Amino acid sequence: MVCLQAVPLFLSEMAPPHWRGGLNMLFQLATTVGIFCANLVNYGTQHIQGWGWRISLGLASVPAIAMFVGGLFLLETPNSLVERGHLDEGKRVLIKMRGTENVQAEFDDIMEASKIARSVEHPFANLLHIRNRPQLIMALCLPIFQILTGINSILFYAPIIFQALGFGNNASLYASVFTGGVMVVGSIITILTVDRFGRRVLLITGGIIMVVCQVSRKFLLKLYID
Repeated sequence: MVCLQAVPLFLSEMAPPHWRGGLNMLFQLATTVGIFCANLVNYGTQHIQGWGWRISLGLASVPAIAMFVGGLFLLETPNSLVERGHLDEGKRVLIKMRGTENVQAEFDDIMEASKIARSVEHPFANLLHIRNRPQLIMALCLPIFQILTGINSILFYAPIIFQALGFGNNASLYASVFTGGVMVVGSIITILTVDRFGRRVLLITGGIIMVVCQVSRKFLLKLYID
C-alpha cells in the first residue's frame, strides 16, 4: 500500500511540467487496466473445475513480482535528490529523463522550490492555520467522499452484486468485465483532457456525473423494489 501511494508522487516529479497531469493519471489508468484484466482472468478461469480459482489467485503474483523487479531499476527523482543535497546527481538524472542537456532552467526551478520548502518553519503546523483550512478540508474530504459513493464495494463484489440483481453466473462476470472496461475508457479520456481543460473542470464535471448517477441509481432501485 505504501508503494502504491508513492507512485503518483513519483510520476509527478518525473513528468515534464506540460505533461504532468496526463502522466500522473497513468497511475489510475494502470489501476483500472489491472482491474479489467483481473475480471477477464476471472471470466476465463470460471469453467476450470477445481483449479479455476487457484489459477486466478495465483496469477495475482505475476504483477506483484513485476512491480518488485521493476522497482529495482527505478531512478531517484531529481526533486528528491536535490532535497537531500545531491545536486550533481539530481541534474544528471534530469538530463537522462529529458533526453537533452538543456535542462538548466527546470533544474533551477527545482532548486528554488527546494530552497523555499526548507525555509518554511513548522510546515505541518502551517497546514492547520486558518488560511489553509479550506484547502486542507477539501484535500482530506475528496478521497473520503469518493470512497463513500460505494465504488469500492462495486469493484470488489461486482459479480455477487450482479448475481443478486438476477444475473446468471456467466452474465455477472461478463458485467464485471464491462464495468472494468468503462473505468479504463474513463481513465483514457481523463489523460487526454486533463492538461487541456485543467483539473478543476474535470473535478466539477465528474462530481456532477456522480450526483446524476447516484440519484438515478436510487430511483431505478426504488422502481425495481416496487
